[in-house]
Parts: sequence; structure tokens; C-alpha cells
Amino acid sequence: MRAVEAPTASPARGSPFRIGTGEAAGAVADLGVLIPLAAALILVNGLDAGSVLLCAGLLYLGAGLFFRVPFPVQPLKALTAVAVAEQLAPGVIRAAGIELGAILLLLSIRGAAEVVARIFTKPVIRALQLGVGILLSIAAYKLVAKPPAVFAGVPPSPWPVVLAAATFLGVVFAARTRHFWAALVLLVAGIVATAASVHPDLGAPGLVLPNLSVPPASAFATAFWLLVVPQFPLTFGNAVVAVTDLSHDYFGERARRVTAARVCLSDGIGNVAAGILGGMPMCHGAGGLTAHVRLGARTAGMNVLIGSILATIGLFFGSQVPVILGLLPVWALAGFLVYAGIRHAWLIADLRGANLVIAAVAGIAGATLGNLAVTAAIALAAAWSLTLVRRAGATR
Repeated sequence: MRAVEAPTASPARGSPFRIGTGEAAGAVADLGVLIPLAAALILVNGLDAGSVLLCAGLLYLGAGLFFRVPFPVQPLKALTAVAVAEQLAPGVIRAAGIELGAILLLLSIRGAAEVVARIFTKPVIRALQLGVGILLSIAAYKLVAKPPAVFAGVPPSPWPVVLAAATFLGVVFAARTRHFWAALVLLVAGIVATAASVHPDLGAPGLVLPNLSVPPASAFATAFWLLVVPQFPLTFGNAVVAVTDLSHDYFGERARRVTAARVCLSDGIGNVAAGILGGMPMCHGAGGLTAHVRLGARTAGMNVLIGSILATIGLFFGSQVPVILGLLPVWALAGFLVYAGIRHAWLIADLRGANLVIAAVAGIAGATLGNLAVTAAIALAAAWSLTLVRRAGATR
């Protein structure tokens, strides 16, 4: 596959697990997605905070060690939105993770995922990426316009928006000049300022292991129809096909381990394990990959860094997770998020003609409705109709 834009596709020298300022900045780049969604599942739905972060950290570690390139981990967005809106019980959410994981594991067998992936042509992938990019930017605005209660020490309006805009400009500078330390300085300064204003009460660490259990049988039917059915098209399109395509775009030969079947395997194992350990359903979203790479991650050392931190917090500070998460400056997370969203949406720029129109219309439609399953449906129908028309014309 072709490599895009030299700054992101440049090969890393030495170890595939090197950790530098780029990996550190890239590690925090996607927290604007992970933290609010994870916090919602913890605070509203009652998932165990320690298990949620432990499972996310382990999936980060496993994906990095196996794929050997920076690889994202995100909560399932559509599933989380429904679960929070309906205030579903933890057992239903965990059952959905097990069911979705089982489906993905089946698709990883004997190349089934590769066959299904062929349905998702380039216009379909770009449509999903455009939709995700728009939704990430909208989510960034919502973060600062109405900050979730988990975030402490948020300055009064309009300062969160102003600070987010300043962070965005700082991130643009950091990415363009490769001074990735600048993004870290912004985040650390925000954490210090928040801690100084709220004086958090953090207790001593204590090892708490997750409880292994299977959700009740009654939870699985509800989970399948309410959560798995609307989530699966988005997961396969964006968190299997799109992230595989984008990995090869960014890293070329270094991403040779990344295939649709192996991503299904990673997603499947991660979700089944999370369902049993009490974590949240997760995926390898393509938007997260753009966030990590654009903020400087070039090696899987990024996964080792963020995975170790999340797993450590989950194991030793589970009861204090809401307080720890609240110390992150919401405006900095929003600035990172909007930058990642814009860069992710801009991937559509390599299309031309009818393919560009299909991707743009489908992506904007799904983002407007807040449902990327709509994007997948429109793009698949239009792209394959165009393909059939062209083939019919070629045979005349």
C-alpha cells in the first residue's frame, strides 16, 4: 500500500518499542475520547473503575506487543451512547462485549474477515473516517461547552473554549515542528493548575484484583438487540477495515502484522476478556490511530507507556479513578481531540470525482444524524452501485 505524508510514514529507527517525547505525547492524544466515555460507563452505569482501566491498559499492551506499531484502544462509541442513555446495568454491557468479541473471533478464522473486508472499498472507508472526524470535533466542543461532572477545577465560561482553542494551536505547532514536548507541557501545566485549585484527596495505593464472572443469561438477549446489532457495522468498518488500511498508509511495511483477521482477533480477545473481568467494550478505532500518530507516536512504545499507566491505575487506584481522571484538564483534551478529528476527516482528500462525492455525502449524513451506521449503509450502497454501473458499461 502507498504511504501517506512523509512526517507520519517515516520509519522508526531501532527498537519497535522505543519511548520518546513523541510516544509520550501520542499516548495522551486520544484521552479526550477514552476518558469521558469510560467515566460515563463508570459513573452512570456502574462498571467497576479499576476493571475498566485495567482491561483498557492490557489491550493497549497486547495490541502494541503484537502489531509492533502504535495501535489505538477506544470505548465503543455507539454502544456507550445507548448504554448511558438507557442506563443499562453492568451485566448487559459486559454481555454485549462478550457477544461482539465472539463474533469478531469467528470472523478471524480462515480469512473470513478478509473476505468481508473487501466489501468496504476506499470510498466507504473514507466516508467512515470523515464521519468519525466530524464527530470527534463535535465531541471536543461539547467537552468544553458543557464539561462532564468528572472534571474538577474547570474555569468558568468562556475560558474552557478559549483554552481549548489555544491548546489546538499549540498542538498544530507541536505536530508541524515535531516539538512534541510542547503538547506534553500543555497537558502537564493543566494537571498542575487543576491539582493546585482543587487539592485532590488521594489515598494510598492498594492492590485490588478484578472479579471474574459471566453476566446472567438474561442479559445476553437484551445486549444483542439493543447494543451489538447497531454497533457491529461501525466496529467492523471503522475499527477493523479502516484501522487496517490506515496502519498500512502510515507505516507501510512496518504494519505487515496488521490484517483484518488479526485485528478481529485482537478486538475479539479484548472484548471477551473485558466482559469476564468487568471492563468496558472496546475497539481499535481508526480515529484513535490518527490521534496517536499525529501527536508523535512512531513506535509501539506508545502502547507500552499508556497501557502500563492505565493498568497500574486500574490495579492499585481503582477506587480513586474518578478523582484521578478529574485532574486532567478538559480544555487540553478537547484541543487534542479537535486536532485529531480534523486530521482524520481530511483523509478524504485523496479521493476524486464520484468517489469523493459518495464519501462526503455519506460521512456528513452519518455525522449529522449522530449514527455512523447510516454512513456505512449510504456509502456501501452508493459505492457498489457505482461499481456495478461501471462494470456494466465496460462489458458493452
